[in-house]
Amino acid sequence: MTVRPPRLGGNQRIGVFASRSPFRPNTLGLSAVRLLRVEGRTLQLKGGDFLDKTPVLDIKPYVPYADCIPEAQCAWAPTPPRPLDVRFVASAQHFLDARADGDRLQSLLTDALRWDPRPAYIDETRTYGVSMADMNIRFTVAQGSLTIEHLENLDSGPHIRGA
Repeated sequence: MTVRPPRLGGNQRIGVFASRSPFRPNTLGLSAVRLLRVEGRTLQLKGGDFLDKTPVLDIKPYVPYADCIPEAQCAWAPTPPRPLDVRFVASAQHFLDARADGDRLQSLLTDALRWDPRPAYIDETRTYGVSMADMNIRFTVAQGSLTIEHLENLDSGPHIRGA
């Protein structure tokens, strides 16, 4: 299984286990641990929520803006991407206002999309699409703002799965 991580350019495919993608073909647990030392092919770890002798199958670097250990240090991706200002065109706002869960969904969309889900090979003239919750979302990005251009229920139109 491979993925195209947007923060690594979006054009290069890498193995899903070499990425931080949450879309994995297994039900393995995740633990944030402290790496104490490396001895050959052996890692000495501290702080995991697993039993002694549990195999460690996948290792990712700690990323301060995505993980939640304030005192941890990282040299791999030390600063978060700049969040976008998220706006809704009138018809998209009307779509949310007509839903009982509209306020919650507006907050969800704003929080998720402000981190710019587009691949790194960005085309400023393109309309992008994603599916979230039970909605199709189409959006554009220009000059630091993401504008949600269109919202529809998944069952009322073509299913959009990424850009």
